[in-house]
Amino acid sequence: MLTSCNNGDVSIAVKDEDDYYRFKAHFDDNLSPEVSEFLNDHIQSIRIDPERDSKIVTILEDKTKLTVESSPGEVMIYLDKEENSRDSYHRIKNLCEGVKDVILRHK
Repeated sequence: MLTSCNNGDVSIAVKDEDDYYRFKAHFDDNLSPEVSEFLNDHIQSIRIDPERDSKIVTILEDKTKLTVESSPGEVMIYLDKEENSRDSYHRIKNLCEGVKDVILRHK
């Protein structure tokens, strides 16, 4: 399943396949600090710098393994469903909904 929305300078795409979940968003660079702060607050084991390009592969306390790629004005979150539990999938899906809300509340 692919869901996407474009709203001016904002583009959000979610791909939810049998074996993976991927969230990609492009947004105004000015929102990068808020998006990074949201992710840093909700994924305690990582620190995203809104000014730098980064790729972080991490395993959270609940054993969720995910990849977060970010750069000013962009974020991508990837979860391999075969490496993670159904609870992990729902947790990351909800996290991505929160990121989407952060981005869209400025539109």
